[in-house]
Amino acid sequence: MRWIAGALLFLTATAAAGDIQQKEPGPKAKGKRYEWKASNGGLYLYYVPKSYDPDKGANLVFLLHGSNGSRGWGFGNCPVGKEFRRDDIIVSPDGSQSNGKGGYNREPSEKELEYLHTLHADLKKVFRIRQTFLYGHSQGSYFCHYYAAAYPQEVDGIVAMASGLWEHPNFGQAKHQAIVVMHGTYDPVVPYGAGVYAYRKCREAGYPKLHFRSLEGWNHWPTDYNSKVPHTAQQLAWCEGMTTKDMERLKVSFEFLATVKARERHDYAGVYSLAKHIASLEGAPDALRTRAERAMKTVNAGAKAHVAALRNVPDPLRFEKKPWVGHLPMFLRAYRGVPAREEFAKKWEPVVNQHAEAAVPHLRVFFRTKDPAEAFAAGVEAIKFGFLHYECIDPETFRNPLRKMRADKQLKLPKDALKAYDAIAPDFEKALKDAFRSFDAVNRKVGKL
Repeated sequence: MRWIAGALLFLTATAAAGDIQQKEPGPKAKGKRYEWKASNGGLYLYYVPKSYDPDKGANLVFLLHGSNGSRGWGFGNCPVGKEFRRDDIIVSPDGSQSNGKGGYNREPSEKELEYLHTLHADLKKVFRIRQTFLYGHSQGSYFCHYYAAAYPQEVDGIVAMASGLWEHPNFGQAKHQAIVVMHGTYDPVVPYGAGVYAYRKCREAGYPKLHFRSLEGWNHWPTDYNSKVPHTAQQLAWCEGMTTKDMERLKVSFEFLATVKARERHDYAGVYSLAKHIASLEGAPDALRTRAERAMKTVNAGAKAHVAALRNVPDPLRFEKKPWVGHLPMFLRAYRGVPAREEFAKKWEPVVNQHAEAAVPHLRVFFRTKDPAEAFAAGVEAIKFGFLHYECIDPETFRNPLRKMRADKQLKLPKDALKAYDAIAPDFEKALKDAFRSFDAVNRKVGKL
């Protein structure tokens, strides 16, 4: 049902732009959503907060839709004008390439860059822009990376959700930028591995303000409208907090990121890294620095609680029908950068990497072969030898298809593979379900930030 609801929301939001009044942007166009046309003819929706002061200016946030979306997508999936980035100018433009059916696409080209940059320049003429941030989803996320690299001095940070990476020739040069790679671990459209790749490339390029936000059990769809936790808005707050020179905005950013609406899936690693930045920042207010240092201790205590919950992981590693099977890699993904996690990772991250190396060859056979018997046998081997690898936990692309193959009486599957599946797969399913409860139970006890 979550998948269906998300799809319906996406389609409805894409078509919503026609309900909005047209008005030329300017300092007086405040407090409502409007539609206008850039100087190059591209349509966009925008919102200027009631708090906008021409003397002080405001941040600008672009919301970039995915393939076959439109300008209505951003406002339909983010509560613009309500709690979403309430002090920012929010702009949601169409891509440059019409699909002929009311939707648009983007591509990694100079033409596409210039298309958005024209709008960017238009807005700078009528508003005082303090910082610029981009949030992109799917194809729009790919383009976030591309645009930020192409105009390094004009973009302060990006939140790139559910994509891989389009590398512009300038990629890696803008070390001042804050970059969040955000991806659902159950994404059937752009697999989680694409986000892993994007994060790895950004890390190898040396971006110092880099954060990977894994959304455990989440699919491809945007999150702010569909979730208890305003993930996108929180990650934009992280970007602002890591880059702003305004101490009041720093305080607001940290407060928003540290506000807990659902402890089970809160971004404790993001809180820790921003708190660490504040604690070391020259000129940070004493009260904010004290709170940041307290938050670091609280998050690290939470990480220690996870380590304690994982104390019975067998060494040497062997499969068990126990929650640690999913809890261990989930913890490593969720607490990156926190000291207790880093100490734990010295021993167990190499093991997870070994599982990836063991699983990937079998998974490639599973996904590519046209022989059901060969695919089924390869899938079982992937679980046997790589059950900690993230591709093995994905129900949409791997576990559900494998289970359907097992249930299909028309397929002539190898008896040894059937026996091996029955010996491990049901227990694997149970362990993964229990892992969410185990992981959430520990997070639920993390102290006040």
